[in-house]
Amino acid sequence: MGKKKVLFFNAKREKCNSDSPHLGLGVLAAVLKESGHDVLVVDYQFKPQAPSPKKFIQTYEPDVIGLTLYTATMKEADKILEEIKKFDKPILLGGPHATLYYDTLVKKANYIIVGEAERIISEVVEGAEVTSKGQIIKSEPLDPKNVPNPDFTSFFGYEDIFIYPLLTSRGCPYNCSFCAVRYVSTRKWRPRNIEDCIDEVISAKRVLKGMGSVVIYDDNAMFRKKHIKNFIKCYLDKKINLPLTIINTRADGLDDELVLLLKKANCPSIGIGVESGHPDVFDTVQKGETLEEIIDAAKIVKKYKVPLALCFVIGLEGDSLDKTKSSIELAKKLKPDHIYWNMITPFEGTRIKEWYDQNGKVFDLINHSSWVDGDFMCEEPCAETPEFTVDQRKKAYIMAILETNDTRLSILDIGRLIPYVRTYGLYIEFFRWIPRNIFMMVKKPFKLLHLAIKIYPEIGFAGLFKRIHRN
Repeated sequence: MGKKKVLFFNAKREKCNSDSPHLGLGVLAAVLKESGHDVLVVDYQFKPQAPSPKKFIQTYEPDVIGLTLYTATMKEADKILEEIKKFDKPILLGGPHATLYYDTLVKKANYIIVGEAERIISEVVEGAEVTSKGQIIKSEPLDPKNVPNPDFTSFFGYEDIFIYPLLTSRGCPYNCSFCAVRYVSTRKWRPRNIEDCIDEVISAKRVLKGMGSVVIYDDNAMFRKKHIKNFIKCYLDKKINLPLTIINTRADGLDDELVLLLKKANCPSIGIGVESGHPDVFDTVQKGETLEEIIDAAKIVKKYKVPLALCFVIGLEGDSLDKTKSSIELAKKLKPDHIYWNMITPFEGTRIKEWYDQNGKVFDLINHSSWVDGDFMCEEPCAETPEFTVDQRKKAYIMAILETNDTRLSILDIGRLIPYVRTYGLYIEFFRWIPRNIFMMVKKPFKLLHLAIKIYPEIGFAGLFKRIHRN
């Protein structure tokens, strides 16, 4: 079919920047390049100040244009779509939102790819043409051992990549009620070869001169503890000398040996998904682990003095304002260094979406994210029940961040915080929070100094500046 020029876009999420490029688009770029095509990736989440899509299309002159979609960025993605439609080029849509809501997209693009796209992307690009109606193409999951390393040199501004995103496996066998991973990357856990992962990082370090850390973005990196332990041991043996972080950590995957390995790899923090501290609410999630295991894992992390992060979700099945107080009490008991209070987002296909359809309401999810980043205030709740209304959920959130010293909330936010305190009558919580927050502010420079002394030899001044800025 001949060489084609492919231009990929990723829209930016409001109030959230990233020092890490889009991993999925990096892999697709590598697959397409292996098939003889040219690729340019414009990731506005990574490079928010990049020129407009129009300018890239005019200068790069692509044959095919692709856009990866997330529910949380659909409004921005729609703006990009409106701009690229003017150029009469074949348009491809993919990503988690396309996989979950593909039937709503047939009028927006020529091809909607459902699932992991690596197996079919070259064929779709080679046959792409402008059509009157979108074609839904479902792709089967593949063995990640057969996928090339991501090509981040195809990204606009790739020289500024600080966080290197890595997958050591795909999929998660668990079936948490709120999680849509089973539809996006399946419940089949599929590991990569450890040697390939290490070679990928070493090669990337040669090319990406600003690379300052490695983050594992697996759906469930710890499903086989032996696999992740062997990876970290090899990572240490090869003296890669960059802080290593694992996202999506499960409590039942943590033990003394693994925490010690992560500490040796200068892991900046270990996060555990608690979800709820109320036993009845916790049980509805069906995580495949117990609250006792979570408490024990948190104690192990604290024992080895690795910063502990905890994640909770407000609004799970059967949750209420009073039951949220159980989560707050558990958080105070475990004393995390970082805490994240997320508001439930019932995605299509999840068990919790079915539960809300029967027991409450789900509002428009477009541009909605459960994740709070860049600002202390969460987005408007997108679901409610008669027992736990939208207003009560807002109160639960403000109460939680005041009682547990959420690090995104500082004394400088008092002006914006006071109206919420008045509305929800949280005066006692507010006045207890003030001295604790002042104490945290006093401690912060010393914590940053300790961090600087620890990681400066590995990542240098530029990397140190970025890391401290992110903290």
